[in-house]
Amino acid sequence: MEKFSVDDVHQLNISQPEKGYRFSLDSLILAAHIRPKGNEAVMDLGCGCGIISLLLARRYPDLKITGIEIQEELFDFARKNILANGFEKTIHVLHKDIRTLQWNRTGTGIDIIVSNPPYKEIGTGRINPDPQKAMARHETALSIDALVECSSRLIRDQGLFFVIFPFDRLQDLSEALARHHFYPELMRPIHIKPGTKARRIIVRAVKNSSSQCSLCSPLCIYTPENKFTKEYLSLFRS
Repeated sequence: MEKFSVDDVHQLNISQPEKGYRFSLDSLILAAHIRPKGNEAVMDLGCGCGIISLLLARRYPDLKITGIEIQEELFDFARKNILANGFEKTIHVLHKDIRTLQWNRTGTGIDIIVSNPPYKEIGTGRINPDPQKAMARHETALSIDALVECSSRLIRDQGLFFVIFPFDRLQDLSEALARHHFYPELMRPIHIKPGTKARRIIVRAVKNSSSQCSLCSPLCIYTPENKFTKEYLSLFRS
């Protein structure tokens, strides 16, 4: 395993590569917007070092969580983090390609799918020379349409799909959701600071059950003085 750091993240000890792909605030924000009843089957597609799965397991100990990660090194970090934080009975991680994943463990389907997917289209922006970062940021191995198609196949009817994605690619995401029978029921724009353009958007969509979509108030991460806003900090209060 490559050199790594160990970080204290909301009462969790998280190991991750020093120079490879490292999780961002996107993962923390997305996890904070998932409010399960507490006993659902959850799947974290492209789980990386396991940060979203671990945050959910800490807040909702009765969840049954499965993480899927295609990159072997990140899969190893996820396993290490699960064991280090004592969640081996709650989280099960698989070294699999989402596109070929078959799920017959329960015979029903997943209740909640969450993903912080690659967000840059091929042909846009510079592809990072680090292969971990390149695969995590550019759609080299997984497009947004492929992610949504796989989620539709794995999730049960009326199951919930949570995703964070660039705001300027909302049309791409919306079209993929519609093609695969997901209906957005909540959206929340994410801004770096007040007065700036939205950088990300969180979408909660439901499978095969249309409902009116609610637009939540925007979330600003930083104040003009570069401090975390009260709204951002409130996301992580237990």
